[in-house]
Amino acid sequence: MHLAPLAILAATLASALPTTLAASCYSSGKCSMCETEDSIWSLHQFFCGSDDWAAAAPVSWGWARATLSGRFATQQECWDGFENIIEQCYSSKAGGTYDYDFDGDAAHLDVSFCTCE
Repeated sequence: MHLAPLAILAATLASALPTTLAASCYSSGKCSMCETEDSIWSLHQFFCGSDDWAAAAPVSWGWARATLSGRFATQQECWDGFENIIEQCYSSKAGGTYDYDFDGDAAHLDVSFCTCE
Protein backbone atom coordinates (compact mmCIF):
# COMPACT_ATOMS: atom_id res chain seq x y z
CA MET A 1 0.00 0.00 0.00
CA HIS A 2 1.32 3.40 -0.94
CA LEU A 3 0.96 6.03 1.78
CA ALA A 4 2.29 8.92 -0.30
CA PRO A 5 -1.06 9.69 -2.02
CA LEU A 6 -2.78 9.56 1.36
CA ALA A 7 -0.23 11.95 2.85
CA ILE A 8 -0.64 14.34 -0.08
CA LEU A 9 -4.42 14.24 0.29
CA ALA A 10 -4.19 14.92 4.03
CA ALA A 11 -1.82 17.85 3.48
CA THR A 12 -4.10 19.30 0.80
CA LEU A 13 -7.16 19.06 3.04
CA ALA A 14 -5.32 20.60 5.98
CA SER A 15 -4.19 23.56 3.90
CA ALA A 16 -7.82 24.26 2.93
CA LEU A 17 -8.91 24.69 6.56
CA PRO A 18 -8.84 28.02 8.37
CA THR A 19 -6.05 28.58 10.83
CA THR A 20 -7.75 29.12 14.13
CA LEU A 21 -6.34 28.93 17.55
CA ALA A 22 -8.09 28.08 20.72
CA ALA A 23 -8.84 31.09 22.82
CA SER A 24 -5.97 32.59 24.77
CA CYS A 25 -7.13 33.68 28.20
CA TYR A 26 -5.83 36.81 29.88
CA SER A 27 -3.24 36.13 32.55
CA SER A 28 -5.19 38.20 35.08
CA GLY A 29 -8.05 36.76 37.06
CA LYS A 30 -11.43 38.35 37.56
CA CYS A 31 -12.03 41.36 39.78
CA SER A 32 -15.21 42.54 41.45
CA MET A 33 -16.45 44.51 38.42
CA CYS A 34 -17.28 41.69 35.97
CA GLU A 35 -20.36 40.88 33.95
CA THR A 36 -22.22 37.67 34.75
CA GLU A 37 -21.80 34.71 32.44
CA ASP A 38 -25.38 35.19 31.20
CA SER A 39 -24.56 38.80 30.38
CA ILE A 40 -21.46 37.72 28.42
CA TRP A 41 -23.57 35.24 26.44
CA SER A 42 -25.96 38.13 25.69
CA LEU A 43 -22.98 40.18 24.46
CA HIS A 44 -22.00 37.18 22.28
CA GLN A 45 -25.50 37.17 20.78
CA PHE A 46 -25.53 40.95 20.28
CA PHE A 47 -22.01 41.20 18.83
CA CYS A 48 -22.06 38.20 16.48
CA GLY A 49 -25.77 38.47 15.69
CA SER A 50 -25.44 42.00 14.35
CA ASP A 51 -23.09 43.53 11.79
CA ASP A 52 -20.45 44.08 14.50
CA TRP A 53 -18.76 40.77 13.57
CA ALA A 54 -17.72 42.36 10.28
CA ALA A 55 -16.62 45.73 11.68
CA ALA A 56 -13.69 46.83 13.78
CA ALA A 57 -15.68 48.99 16.20
CA PRO A 58 -15.50 48.03 19.89
CA VAL A 59 -18.72 47.25 21.75
CA SER A 60 -19.08 48.07 25.44
CA TRP A 61 -21.52 45.97 27.48
CA GLY A 62 -21.69 47.02 31.11
CA TRP A 63 -18.25 46.18 32.50
CA ALA A 64 -17.48 44.00 29.46
CA ARG A 65 -16.04 44.97 26.09
CA ALA A 66 -15.63 43.18 22.75
CA THR A 67 -13.13 44.47 20.22
CA LEU A 68 -12.47 43.10 16.75
CA SER A 69 -9.39 43.90 14.68
CA GLY A 70 -9.53 42.75 11.08
CA ARG A 71 -12.43 40.67 9.85
CA PHE A 72 -13.85 37.18 9.92
CA ALA A 73 -14.65 35.47 6.62
CA THR A 74 -18.09 34.46 7.89
CA GLN A 75 -20.43 35.27 10.73
CA GLN A 76 -20.04 31.67 11.97
CA GLU A 77 -16.36 32.34 12.68
CA CYS A 78 -17.43 35.14 15.02
CA TRP A 79 -19.89 32.83 16.81
CA ASP A 80 -17.20 30.13 17.19
CA GLY A 81 -14.39 32.44 18.30
CA PHE A 82 -16.48 34.31 20.86
CA GLU A 83 -17.86 31.02 22.21
CA ASN A 84 -14.31 29.66 22.60
CA ILE A 85 -13.35 32.69 24.67
CA ILE A 86 -16.35 32.30 26.97
CA GLU A 87 -16.03 28.55 27.41
CA GLN A 88 -12.28 28.54 27.99
CA CYS A 89 -11.79 31.75 29.96
CA TYR A 90 -14.92 32.88 31.80
CA SER A 91 -14.61 30.61 34.83
CA SER A 92 -11.32 32.07 36.07
CA LYS A 93 -9.99 34.91 33.91
CA ALA A 94 -10.95 38.50 33.14
CA GLY A 95 -11.23 37.83 29.41
CA GLY A 96 -9.47 36.37 26.42
CA THR A 97 -8.61 36.61 22.74
CA TYR A 98 -9.21 34.53 19.63
CA ASP A 99 -7.26 34.73 16.37
CA TYR A 100 -8.53 33.68 12.95
CA ASP A 101 -6.65 33.57 9.63
CA PHE A 102 -7.95 32.07 6.40
CA ASP A 103 -7.69 32.85 2.70
CA GLY A 104 -6.89 36.54 3.12
CA ASP A 105 -9.26 37.15 6.03
CA ALA A 106 -7.72 37.64 9.46
CA ALA A 107 -9.33 38.64 12.72
CA HIS A 108 -8.29 39.22 16.30
CA LEU A 109 -11.23 39.16 18.72
CA ASP A 110 -10.61 40.45 22.24
CA VAL A 111 -13.33 40.03 24.86
CA SER A 112 -12.94 41.51 28.32
CA PHE A 113 -15.46 40.33 30.92
CA CYS A 114 -14.45 42.89 33.52
CA THR A 115 -13.34 46.45 34.16
CA CYS A 116 -10.53 45.91 36.66
CA GLU A 117 -8.46 48.86 37.84
